Amino acid sequence: MIDGAVTTSSVLQDAFGFGELRPGQREAIEAVLGGRDAIVLLPTGAGKSLCYQAPAVLLARAGRGTTIVVSPLIALMNDQVSALRGRGIAAAAIHSQLDDEERLEAIAALQRGELALLYISPERAVMDGFKRLLARAPIGLLAIDEAHCVSQWGHDFRPEYLRLAELREVIRVPAIALTATATPRVMAEIATSLELRDPAIVRGDFRRPNLAFEVQHHVRDEARIDATIAALDAAGLRSRTGPGRGIVYCSTRKKAETVAAALGKAGFAAGYYHAGRTGLARDRAQRGFALGKTRVLVATCAFGMGIDYPDVRVIVHFQAPGSLEAYYQEAGRAGRDGLPGRCILLFGAGDLVTQRR
Repeated sequence: MIDGAVTTSSVLQDAFGFGELRPGQREAIEAVLGGRDAIVLLPTGAGKSLCYQAPAVLLARAGRGTTIVVSPLIALMNDQVSALRGRGIAAAAIHSQLDDEERLEAIAALQRGELALLYISPERAVMDGFKRLLARAPIGLLAIDEAHCVSQWGHDFRPEYLRLAELREVIRVPAIALTATATPRVMAEIATSLELRDPAIVRGDFRRPNLAFEVQHHVRDEARIDATIAALDAAGLRSRTGPGRGIVYCSTRKKAETVAAALGKAGFAAGYYHAGRTGLARDRAQRGFALGKTRVLVATCAFGMGIDYPDVRVIVHFQAPGSLEAYYQEAGRAGRDGLPGRCILLFGAGDLVTQRR
């Protein structure tokens, strides 16, 4: 056990640059530092990452080993590692985009006990060779990000997550599972599938008072496009430059392309993103949106986990999404900077047919 108060007084200030914890963070940090497993359910933008990053730094400083972080997205891994290194925290990631030299360097740093955090994919985590490596390395904590991916009832099911319990047999350390979206059924499945032992349950406040939600009934696509244009115009997004950005979610790839083309004809700098595009094309679309070259991105649910842009002013769902969880997750990408955001759901009876296909 490590005194959680030390985390607040030292690690938060000198490693992360602040001394105040948000609601839910203290409970999660104290649980894992006290040797307990934990399930952390905090809303998007509420600082879930700190719930394992702060303990990771403290454990590393105490000589208690590296924190292994299972993350489903390479882009998210790279962003996290870059941010941690920028704060002087020893972190690395092992994924398919590394060359052999980079991968071996990360493994050597792990074996020498030099890393506070090592990010890996769920696929790599359950490889026999990698499990043998972890069995011989000094490990202090296991963190499983986007833990709702373990649930077949969730909207982001990843079958590889079902095997992550195998890691518990190899590295017998506390585990913390984190997600921004989970029903009680999914929470129970997370605990069972990951073999969490009497986990501390940490729930945050999911109210988003800065977001305005509205539903508009439209049957014809032409009316929905007009409504989308009106919403984007109200946010000042037709201009090629300026603050803020918008996301339009569609239920199908074809619809995303059609809507993006319509917005382009209307004078918006709009890109589109879906899983049917090549990796390079998706990367270009996301990078253009991140850099502000395209202020509007039309996307399917493939534009999902790990997406964090603070100045999204408007989210339009061109069609009803597949579940309430998916809607909360996607609409919750608006207003993460605390400023007002608008979430508009365009709905017609035909949307239910689309979702059943």
